[in-house]
Amino acid sequence: MARIVAGVFDDQRSADGAVDSLRALGFSDEDFDSFVLNPPGRHNALPLGGDEDADAQALGSDHSALKGAAVGSAIGAVAGALATPIVGPVGLVGGLAAGAYAGSLAGALNGMGDGRKDADGAPVKSLRPFGVLLAVNTEIAADEDRVLDTLYDHGARMIERAQGEWRDGHWIDFDPVAPPQAIEFEAKGT
Repeated sequence: MARIVAGVFDDQRSADGAVDSLRALGFSDEDFDSFVLNPPGRHNALPLGGDEDADAQALGSDHSALKGAAVGSAIGAVAGALATPIVGPVGLVGGLAAGAYAGSLAGALNGMGDGRKDADGAPVKSLRPFGVLLAVNTEIAADEDRVLDTLYDHGARMIERAQGEWRDGHWIDFDPVAPPQAIEFEAKGT
């Protein structure tokens, strides 16, 4: 298994700039591979398209939507009751409906997510962003930190470490839907 460092860039020009800088550090064309990553959920892994049969981040949002609808209905009913002298009984029904809709939407959105948190309590990103992924085989490289700095300096939005099979200049077992092992960056001295 090869040690691989990969960065996701906004465009091909940024990835090409990183490749040029890495060549200047002594890397050869056999040490690079690149992929264009589709937006999450659009990798056409299933016959009807997409990556999964269901969205795991939507799990639990149905219960949150029901709770939100109940709270929103109560608030909407009070608002509708206050408007009844002005617009009549339609105010009560309209307030109830609007409150239920707004509450269910807010509850569903609030309940989405897979719930994973990092050590600081922040949500963990489990998907790669879309863009151009430049993979570098660092098995031969003596200084992985220089590779990380180069990718970062050329604008990589996310950088990850991986273990994979590298053959003839290609990361042959790359899986775009596998959760990445993203590297956190400390503040640079610039």
